[in-house]
Amino acid sequence: MSQISNDVINKLSNYQNQIWQTVSLTVSESCGQALNFASPLCVSTRTSDLYAELGSPMMVIQFAFANMPESSQVVLIPQDTAIELATLVQGEECSDIDENAMTDVRPTLEGIVQGICLAVGSIKNDTIVASGLSVRFQIFSFPMNLQKSLEVARTQVAVTGEGVNGTCIWLTDPETAHYMTGIQMADDGEDAPFPQVQLTVEGGGALEGSEDGKGLDLLMDIPLEISVELGRVRMLVKEVVDLGTGSIVEIEKAAGEPVDVLVNGRLVARGEVVVIEDNFGVRITEIVSPQERLARLGEAA
Repeated sequence: MSQISNDVINKLSNYQNQIWQTVSLTVSESCGQALNFASPLCVSTRTSDLYAELGSPMMVIQFAFANMPESSQVVLIPQDTAIELATLVQGEECSDIDENAMTDVRPTLEGIVQGICLAVGSIKNDTIVASGLSVRFQIFSFPMNLQKSLEVARTQVAVTGEGVNGTCIWLTDPETAHYMTGIQMADDGEDAPFPQVQLTVEGGGALEGSEDGKGLDLLMDIPLEISVELGRVRMLVKEVVDLGTGSIVEIEKAAGEPVDVLVNGRLVARGEVVVIEDNFGVRITEIVSPQERLARLGEAA
C-alpha cells in the first residue's frame, strides 16, 4: 500500500526525456521507420482512478527489471495508436489488430522495453535487462503489484511518426520508481492488510477501521446498492427528445467487452453477462483488490 513522494516524481520527471529519447532510437531501429517518443509527463496517480480510464482494449506490454521480477511495469498503447503503428510497420492500411498485425508489430513494441532498460541502465550505471516480457492486445488487467499499490507513477508520452499521431502510457509501482531514482522507500506500513479507512456515519461521527477488524465488523450489515453498467453514451438534448419506441441507442462499448459492476456508484469489478433460468446475471471476471474496494466504499460514504 505504498505512495510516491513528490521528491521521487520530480526526480523521475527529470529522467524522462533521456529515457524516451533512447526509446525513440531503439524503436526506430527495430521497425526501420522513424518514430519519436516525446513530451513525457510524469505524475503520481491513484491506482483506483485508472480502472475506469483503462477499460478499453489496448496493446499491453508487461515486463519487469530482472533484478525486480515481482515489480511488473506496463506500457499501454491505445487501440488507435496501435493500429497506426501496425500500418506503419506493415506498409499498408491496417484496420484491426489481428494475429498478423501482432506478429509484425511485436519487434517494435519490444524496442520500447529495450530502450527503457538501456536508459535506466545508463542512469543507474548498471546493466538492466527485462524479464517476464509479454505483449498482448486486450482489456488491461492490473498486475498484482500495481493492484496493491495505492499510487503508481504514470508517464504519458506522445508518439509520432509517418501516419502516427498518438500516445502511450508507462505505469510503474512505487518500488520501481524509488529504484530508478535511488531514493529509499519510507516504512509506511505497507505490510498492513488494509489501509486506515474512515467512514462517516449518521449523526456526523466517524468510524475508523482498526487493526483487529472490530471497527470494520460494525459496517458489515450496512446495505449497499449494486448495479451493472453495460455502457455509456453522450447524446444531445434533441437526440434524447427524439427517442421513441424502437429507437436504438448505440453505446460506447464493443460487443463481448466486460460490463462494469458498481457498488454505490463505484467500480469494484468487471464481468460477463450470463442467463440463469429466466434472470440475467453477471459472472465476475476481474475484481478490484480488497484494499481498493474498501477505500472506494469509504469514498462513497
